[in-house]
Amino acid sequence: MRRMLIGRSLSALAICGMVAMAGRSSSVRAQTPTVAAPAPPANLDDLFLRWPVLPGNERYSAIDGRRLLGYVGEQVAISRRYRDQGHPKFWGRIIGTSSDAESADWLAAKFKTLGLSDVRVQPLDLGPTWMPQTWDVTVTGGGRTVRLDTAQPDYGSAGTPPEGLDLEAAYVAFGSEADFVGKDVAGKAVFSFDIMGMKSEGAARRADAKGAAAIFEVNMLPGNQRYEAYPSGTKAPAFVVGDEDGYAVRDLIASLPAGQAARVKVSLDVRQLTGLKTAIVWGTLPGATDETIYIIAHRDGWFDAAGDNAGGVASMLGLAAYYAKIPRAQRRRTMVFIGTDGHHNSGPGAGVGREWLVLHKDQFFSKTALMINCEHPSTIQTNARPRYQEARGVVWSNTYMAQQWYAGGPSRPELGKIAMSAFKDFGVSVYVDPNTRPPAGDLGRFFSFLPGVATSEFHHLFHTDQEAAAAVPWTGLEATTRAYAKIIDEVNKLPLSALQRPEERAPSR
Repeated sequence: MRRMLIGRSLSALAICGMVAMAGRSSSVRAQTPTVAAPAPPANLDDLFLRWPVLPGNERYSAIDGRRLLGYVGEQVAISRRYRDQGHPKFWGRIIGTSSDAESADWLAAKFKTLGLSDVRVQPLDLGPTWMPQTWDVTVTGGGRTVRLDTAQPDYGSAGTPPEGLDLEAAYVAFGSEADFVGKDVAGKAVFSFDIMGMKSEGAARRADAKGAAAIFEVNMLPGNQRYEAYPSGTKAPAFVVGDEDGYAVRDLIASLPAGQAARVKVSLDVRQLTGLKTAIVWGTLPGATDETIYIIAHRDGWFDAAGDNAGGVASMLGLAAYYAKIPRAQRRRTMVFIGTDGHHNSGPGAGVGREWLVLHKDQFFSKTALMINCEHPSTIQTNARPRYQEARGVVWSNTYMAQQWYAGGPSRPELGKIAMSAFKDFGVSVYVDPNTRPPAGDLGRFFSFLPGVATSEFHHLFHTDQEAAAAVPWTGLEATTRAYAKIIDEVNKLPLSALQRPEERAPSR
C-alpha cells in the first residue's frame, strides 16, 4: 500500500498560503493556541444540494440518502465504543480487534434483516499485527514545554526503548535535500512539514537515511488533526503531527538563542500481536441465472472512519435493500454482497480477505458481469482558510467532492459510457476523465480480470480523528448509490461476452 494517496483536492491558494507559512522564519510565541477544526453548522444536512430525479429514473427514488447516513452513524458508534473501552489514541474499526468482530456481526445482521440469503461470517487468520499501546511526545526549550497531543505513529512504525528517547530537535522545513544542507540530523528528532498525500519531498526517508533517531512530519492540513499514515518505511520511529502542534514546535525552536537546542522526549510502546482473526461477511440475492454481480465494501477504518469506509458499507447496504425488494425473476443475475475485512493494516495480513478471494477467483468470478467497489462514495467538499485569517481551519460547503472514477478501463468502453451516463443522471460529481486503473482501494486487486466500477476521493479529513459522520453528505451517498443501481440495471441488459475480457496487465502509472 502506498504511503501517499493521490487525488485529494485542495485549492491552490490554500496550498500556497500554507507553504509560505511553513518556510518563513517565525517570531510567534511557542505557546501558539491550538485551533480545532470548526464544527459543521448544526443545520448542514438541510443545506446540502440535492439533485432532482429525472423522468425515467423514478424507481431509484427508493434509495434514500438519509437512511444510508443512518448506517454510517451506526458504524461510527462501533468505533467509538472501542475507543471508550480503553483505546483513546489508536481506535476505530481496526482489523483483529473487538470492533472488527462487532462490525462483522453488525453487517451480517443487516444482511439478514434485508432478506439476503446464505448470510455468513467467514473467519480469517491474521499474521502478526502491529498494535501501538501507548506513546507520548513533548518538546521543551527556554523553560517552555509543548506536548504533542496530535502525534500519531505511522502504521508499522518501530517503537522506542522502554525508557523512551531524549533527543535534540532539528527542523528541516519541507525536508528536501536542500533543506538538509549544512544540518547534521544523526541521532536527532527531525521535524518537517508536509501536505499529506498532495505534496511530499520524501522527508521521512531522507531523514532516516541521514541517521535521524525519530521523525515527525507536520500535516499542514488545517484542524490540528490526528492523522494515521501508511508505513513510512523508516527504521526510526515515525509520527505525523497536527498543524497547530507542529507550528508550536517550529516557533519554539525559532525562539531559542543561538547555540541552544530544543529537546524532544518520545516514547512509543508497540506490540506485534499474534493469533488475531478478521472476517469476510457474505450475503446473496439469488437471480434468474447463475451469472453474478458482486458488490464489495471494506469494513475497517481508523477513528470514526465515516467516509473511509462507513459510507461505502452504507452504499452497499442501500443497494442490497433496493434489489431485495425486486422479485427474483426480475433480477437477471445473482447478486453477491461482501463486506471485506479491509486494507488499513499494512503488514503481513493486509487485505487477507481480498487476497483469499483473488486466490479463489476461478471459483467465484468465472461468470461475473460486474464488480462494484463501494469505497468512500461521498465526501463533503471542504477548503482551508489560511492561518492569517481569524476563522482559519476547515471551511464546510453544502455539496460533495468530485470523485475519481473507473469503469472497466480502456478495453470496456461500453461500461465507461454506462457509468458516465448514470453519474450525470444523478448529479454525481466526477473528474472529466476516468482513471485507467481504479482509484487506490480494493478494486485494484480485481480489475485486471473483472469488469469493475469504483468511485472515491481523498480529502482534508481522510484518515483523521475528524472524519466524522458530518464529513459524509447524505445527498452524495444517495446520488452515488442510485447511480450504482442504474449501472447494474444497464449492465444486466448486456450479455456476459460484452463485459468479460482475458486477464489484463496493469497499466503503468
